[in-house]
Amino acid sequence: MIKKAKIQDMEVEYEVIHRKVKYARLEIKTDKLRIIMPLNYNKEEEIIKKHENWIYKKLSRIKASQEEANNKELNFLMTEPEFRAIVLLFVENLSNDLNVKVNKVYFKKMKTRWGSCSSKKNININIYLMHLPIYLIEYVIFHELTHLVEMGHNKRFWSIISTKYPDYKKQEHELLIYWLLVRKLIDTEH
Repeated sequence: MIKKAKIQDMEVEYEVIHRKVKYARLEIKTDKLRIIMPLNYNKEEEIIKKHENWIYKKLSRIKASQEEANNKELNFLMTEPEFRAIVLLFVENLSNDLNVKVNKVYFKKMKTRWGSCSSKKNININIYLMHLPIYLIEYVIFHELTHLVEMGHNKRFWSIISTKYPDYKKQEHELLIYWLLVRKLIDTEH
């Protein structure tokens, strides 16, 4: 069930999801706030109040990115076979740079992320990535391959990313902008 809360000058839609977790946590995917809470814990107002500044900052950034997305377009010229070949070439070259071995590369339509990396050294790539500029495709591949060196998004991980992308925050921001465009595409497909 979608609920609403007033956070500073913003009305925020959120949903509460109860799971077998020890602590409550917040997730913001595009412009929706999700509160993951332990079973039988129903104090979402306290959680929202405690993290009000963080929520406001994140949603303000997304709102500004939505405005930037109005000035961008997805690329529909690349074919899926071309995209697969480019990704595999990037995986080969970048895995050599990082001195890592990839088990398999899978291509999937994903609704929440550009890619992922498993502990079995498999890389999953979102097929919607084919609609982005080549330099962002390369960045996502490097990002996922870096997880073969460091699984978490911690200081060491970002240090490795910054060896190739000292301005990685710019790429991360652009990925958010393009994600907002891809979400519209996904919504029209369903």
